[in-house]
Amino acid sequence: MSQNLHKTKPNPRMKAKQKKYMKAKCSPRRCTYPQQQILGVGPKMINSILIGLNEDDIAHVRKIIDGLDEYEIANILESLDTGHRQKLLDMIGKHLNPDVLPELNDVVQEQVIDSLDEEQIVHIVNELDSDDAVELLEHMDEDEQKEVIAQLDPELKQQVKSSLAYPEDSAGRIMSREFVAIPDDWTVKEAKNYLLKEQELPDEFYTIFLTDDQYRPTGEITLDKLVRAKATETLDAIKDGEIVPINVYTDQEEVAHMFREYGWLSAEVVDAKGRLVGVINIDDVVDIIHEEASEDIMALSGAEEGDVYKSPFAIFKSRVIWLITNLFATILASMVISGFENMIAEIAVLAVLMPIVASMGGTMGNQTLAVVIRALATKELTSRNTWRMIGKEFLVGLMNGLLFAGMIGVITWYRFPEYERLSLVIGLAMLINLAIASLAGILIPLILNKCKADPAISSGVFLIAVTDSGGFFIFLGLAKLLLF
Repeated sequence: MSQNLHKTKPNPRMKAKQKKYMKAKCSPRRCTYPQQQILGVGPKMINSILIGLNEDDIAHVRKIIDGLDEYEIANILESLDTGHRQKLLDMIGKHLNPDVLPELNDVVQEQVIDSLDEEQIVHIVNELDSDDAVELLEHMDEDEQKEVIAQLDPELKQQVKSSLAYPEDSAGRIMSREFVAIPDDWTVKEAKNYLLKEQELPDEFYTIFLTDDQYRPTGEITLDKLVRAKATETLDAIKDGEIVPINVYTDQEEVAHMFREYGWLSAEVVDAKGRLVGVINIDDVVDIIHEEASEDIMALSGAEEGDVYKSPFAIFKSRVIWLITNLFATILASMVISGFENMIAEIAVLAVLMPIVASMGGTMGNQTLAVVIRALATKELTSRNTWRMIGKEFLVGLMNGLLFAGMIGVITWYRFPEYERLSLVIGLAMLINLAIASLAGILIPLILNKCKADPAISSGVFLIAVTDSGGFFIFLGLAKLLLF
């Protein structure tokens, strides 16, 4: 009988950690460890660690750290400044839990890796699952990456090299090689015997993937269903519904969308020949969603997610390009104004009112922009509903334009009664600019997306140019037509 078994290296460190959890929970004395898990890392604990670091009290610091899990230690490392973080890492030394590094923010993770010597990095990577190992290695430069990979355990080395060969942000990069796959022609009894006797299984798994004799996925079975099934039944007969394998080259955003659409907890990843090569789990997808959402939100303002942990100069370099681009957009707006400077000199009140039109247009455009970029990211905006969305946003722009045109017209008439037609000018300018801003807010990201440019990064600059320059031109142009 052909046996398509995916064997994995057992992780004794994980088992030891699970025993520690049980010991902490079952101790007859006061149980402090679960308490810390529930409450997390607070200011008192951080201050206590800082005192220990400042006084070089290694025993005090290790006493606190030894009772924490990887998430809490990662939280502490992210909360410390660079100097104290390095001091803490020196105190922990080789006792640093390898599972801490995948939980760190990317910027902090790179800083921690840079502070470790090659031997420590190799030890840490060898203790991680393949997907976490790949995540760490892809942040290193090419030479350092090759040196570390050369010293890894043979099985992990092969898995890592294979994953790194796939494009960044693809399913092949984020998939895990730790899973259980067995032939679909086995009986329930054979499957149970295998699970009970096989030593090289993942530490935790909830789904068993079924394959044919070509190692192509044919279905999956959850452990609870396997336990309840009759011993004589074949796995093929009781497998869960149809599967939708993910190609190794599928972009991670598309992967996240598929998990959301199908409600998956895990999914098979296949190569070009349809063979099962990895699995993506829901915890990986949660990280992807967080990463992509953070990138889009930060990109809209020209900032980056890791700015909290970067040096002032690094933040300056990442933001200055955005600010330079915005500078040219504002220069364009000032050039529009300069074309009407004689008129503004004659009626100075125009200089008071024109920023209102531009500002309202920018706000309206940004509202539409945020909705459209999110809809593009979540695949809610498709070719089927694009024109309907454009029409809807334009209608919303007109409705807002009518409302605020009336409001600003009345206010202007009351505030500047000596200029009879000024209220009409600003009312019309408000209506036209809000309608144009709503269209710009949806058309700009759609066009950029069509041109394969990231709308989250580029849309804001174009929108500013349209709403500011356009707002000034519309208001001052109408003023020239109706007041002179």
